[in-house]
Amino acid sequence: LRPELSAEQAAQVAAQLIEQSVHLALQAWPGPVWLLTWPNTDHALFSRLSANTRIQLGIQSTGDLGLKMTHAICKFTQRETAAAVMGCDVPHCPLDTLQLASNLLEQGQYVIGPSTDGGYYFIGLQQCLPELFTGMEWGSGNVLRSTLATANALDIDFHQLPALRDIDSFEDLKHVSIDYQALKF
Repeated sequence: LRPELSAEQAAQVAAQLIEQSVHLALQAWPGPVWLLTWPNTDHALFSRLSANTRIQLGIQSTGDLGLKMTHAICKFTQRETAAAVMGCDVPHCPLDTLQLASNLLEQGQYVIGPSTDGGYYFIGLQQCLPELFTGMEWGSGNVLRSTLATANALDIDFHQLPALRDIDSFEDLKHVSIDYQALKF
């Protein structure tokens, strides 16, 4: 978001994205909803969300994005339940899209939500599969393609959700905010 926004404005937008993503997840998800933060859970926003909603807080693992997602998915699939990770950069995701993802996971399917930049904004698995998150060039336009190729090699079929533009830059924010007026910057 920088340099178009000041550091303070970028932090305000990030807080809005997190808060709105949490509220979206809480509406769509019937089970526990966790917000995994870094480096701790001490921020006032996290405390307020934890106090005022059913959100549960946890700390992300160390390492790159792949290690963080592996840890999150594996932690929850060990409880013999499907688990999903969604980025906080798609608060404009339609509620029915997340409800569909939840229903598909409940039916035993694997689910992925492609982003228009070649990555994905959502991934839901039935089991811990670290292979899906290793060796990725995170932030590149090849993440989705590489993930699907690895899944194919593992004989896993993903149900693909509608593609969304995630918010990685000021240009993304402007584009998304045209349709999603709740973001204020």
